[in-house]
Amino acid sequence: MNQKVPTSRDLALSSLDLDASNPRFGDPVGGNQSQRWVLDKIVEEFGVDDLLSSMSVNGYFSAEPIVVREKDGGRYVVVEGNRRLAACLMLTGDARADNQKNRALKYVEVWKEHNSPQLDPIPAIVFAPGAIQKNLLSYLGVRHIASSKSWDSYAKAAWVARVIKENQLTVREVASMIGDQHRTIERLLQGYHVIQQLIASGDFRPEDSVRRGRGSVSDYPFSWVYTILGYSAARKYLGIEGQDDVTDAEPIQKPNLSKGGVLVRAMFGDAKAGRNAAVTDSRQLGTLASVLVNPEKLALLEQGKSVDEIERISQPTEDQLRSGLAGSRDTLSQLIARVEESPLAPAVASTFVDSAGRVRNLASALEQRIKGMAGV
Repeated sequence: MNQKVPTSRDLALSSLDLDASNPRFGDPVGGNQSQRWVLDKIVEEFGVDDLLSSMSVNGYFSAEPIVVREKDGGRYVVVEGNRRLAACLMLTGDARADNQKNRALKYVEVWKEHNSPQLDPIPAIVFAPGAIQKNLLSYLGVRHIASSKSWDSYAKAAWVARVIKENQLTVREVASMIGDQHRTIERLLQGYHVIQQLIASGDFRPEDSVRRGRGSVSDYPFSWVYTILGYSAARKYLGIEGQDDVTDAEPIQKPNLSKGGVLVRAMFGDAKAGRNAAVTDSRQLGTLASVLVNPEKLALLEQGKSVDEIERISQPTEDQLRSGLAGSRDTLSQLIARVEESPLAPAVASTFVDSAGRVRNLASALEQRIKGMAGV
């Protein structure tokens, strides 16, 4: 067999293995999971009903071959097309799909009604082991990182980390293989290693996150991690500013791990501690980064204050007075106009007398203090 180019072949379903290390699964689960577990994971996380519906009527489209990596012993790991393989296994009653029999039942009936169109064997592009590995990596990288059919950000980062670790490649080599000209890989990889280190150290528990994510990691929005690391202030706070080796699996020095915990709790909240996130959306990440390097603001953040509260508290007294007095004046003017237009019944009005008096007293006290400062 020519080891330099992939070959096209029809492969029996029984010779194909689902990829237990699929980057879309999120946190690494390793390759020791059973094929039944992997199939169930695919069905539950990504769904296959659309494929079951189509294949039960049309069979397998020969124009859409799966992509596999050849292993020893005449077996193949599917690296592109795991959902399609799962659907085929469910329709043909493979033992690996036993847990999905009820879901597949109606589609199996349709498949049989249409005279069981071709599902086994299925067309495949086969990448042989050894010399062809970089070609396969290039194919997957272009398809899932650089193209419109890309994985979500965490899946991309996990894939890049695994490729570099298992194939002794440099970041530059991987970037070159997939045509990354914007250093996207570097940012993803650094974010991946930072969050994995914080999880391993116990400074971040994804399940305690209040802010939820999507895609391969639903516990928290991973994209926020590498986004905030794009700010020099955040990197400086964590002590990783100027680090050249983004492949370092432990980028944060041990004394700074607790700071990493402060940062992720500020972004995602902490349900276990009953604490909300300090930011409401990703547009505030830049402001959060600036808070980290201001000792007074950082102290407020560590107390659980939100970014909005910190900015308000940190305003100069002059600015707070200006905005506060303007807001109070507008509110009181609106209330006066409202009660003139719609007078209250005496019994209802009497319930507001004390509150109005307290507002008057506070306004008078503030007026006297300002006059004293002005020497009036």
